[in-house]
Amino acid sequence: MIVSRFALAGLALLALAGAAGAEEDNSALLVDLFAKICAPKPARPSQVERVATGLGFVSDGGPITAEMERRASIDILYTAKLIRRGERIGSMTAYFAGPDDGPSVSCTVSAVGVSAEALPGLIETSLRARERTDKPSNDDNHRLASWRVGADTLDMSVWRTPPLRASISINYVAHKR
Repeated sequence: MIVSRFALAGLALLALAGAAGAEEDNSALLVDLFAKICAPKPARPSQVERVATGLGFVSDGGPITAEMERRASIDILYTAKLIRRGERIGSMTAYFAGPDDGPSVSCTVSAVGVSAEALPGLIETSLRARERTDKPSNDDNHRLASWRVGADTLDMSVWRTPPLRASISINYVAHKR
């Protein structure tokens, strides 16, 4: 009886040690955040801020105000980070520049703990991306690729070495809907 209790306790400790050593794969989280923040191609910085805040992102800067968006030409950079369990696991940036009725937008979501092998497939299935083009990199540990999504291009950058950083970005011209 005592031997079996020690055996069970030992197995439990091994399981905990294995779980602690296993890296969490944030690939699906990264694709999901991108799909909710950038993929809808928001036309206003306040739209990005509203969605990102709702997903748990916190901005270091002040809020986007109506006055900032009312100018004939806007130039707004919104950045925010996603903290979970006391660790920064993601960040996002959205830069809006140009005329109020059609600014150019660069929107990027990044995360750590992302699998370089899993991310491309998730992008293709979840974001309906097609025509992947793998791009050359100066480092074997860095993978670059781009896809077509409608008339736009998504770009991916992912590192195969810890902390396994990755980002997905899109550039487009925003039009009021």
